[in-house]
Amino acid sequence: MVESAGVQFVGVPAGKWRRYFDLRNVWDLVVTAVGVVVAVLVVGTFWPDKVFIKGGYVGLPVGVAAWLWRRPIVLHDSDVVMGITNRWLSRLASQICVAFPTTAYPSNPKLIHTGLPLAPVFYDKTVGTLDFGLRDDRPLVFVTGGSQGARGLNRLARGALPELLKRYQVVHQAGYGDYPALQRWADSVDEPDYHLFDVLPNTKMASLIKRASVVVARSGSFVFEVAAVGRAAILVPLPGSANNHQQANADYLKTLGAAVVLDQNQAESQDLVQAIDRLVGSDAGKRLAFNIKELARPDAAQVIADLLLQV
Repeated sequence: MVESAGVQFVGVPAGKWRRYFDLRNVWDLVVTAVGVVVAVLVVGTFWPDKVFIKGGYVGLPVGVAAWLWRRPIVLHDSDVVMGITNRWLSRLASQICVAFPTTAYPSNPKLIHTGLPLAPVFYDKTVGTLDFGLRDDRPLVFVTGGSQGARGLNRLARGALPELLKRYQVVHQAGYGDYPALQRWADSVDEPDYHLFDVLPNTKMASLIKRASVVVARSGSFVFEVAAVGRAAILVPLPGSANNHQQANADYLKTLGAAVVLDQNQAESQDLVQAIDRLVGSDAGKRLAFNIKELARPDAAQVIADLLLQV
């Protein structure tokens, strides 16, 4: 994708740090050390005015190399709980861009609320066309767990479908893992108001959020796509996500009155049905949509670009 945009790309080795005992951590420390050497050569060759790091373990060797070359570092984090790489690099960074308002984080003079850059299609008022039949006389519930899917979320949705399909149409983006089993169920019931997909492109995701009365999803960076459109959201955080960031994101939105949160380990399918029933066509759903839209920053990409150009 980077090269197709006409930008030079150079890979840097990096090891993943697992938050549990695993002998692969030892090997990955060696890989990261090699990555630092490679990154020193890359940064020294490119000689950037600033180094922008979005987080993730590949950012660590690049950040260390930038610091060794005394190149200014700008970080960006999408979650309320900062990722481990960004936490390690925060002392070396000149500035830290954050997606949530700075009040969501411990006080730090380096923090700048920029929001999260999104594809412009999420801010476009045009709904867009969908190449599968949706009815105008039934509310739409959009369930999505990302490209890899979300086993717990899919389990809740699967149990709720017989009841939901009595009065709603459901588009379910299930991810690669659970798609085959859900497809077999869909074939067995032949329900015209159930539309199942493994993955969907950004344009389709944006159109579905705009068409939906309620969006059911995890609570990663996808919440900013929901915020850009302004829709009622039911969030099911991934238990045990890195630094428990999904739960922290969901809790923050719940505090703002911007989302309903269900605990994957405790919620039953009927809880999901009841939550959807409470939101569709109600003032409660409208309040959630209004409040989550406060997170939207249409100028996020421009703000970050301007910051990086201020050398």
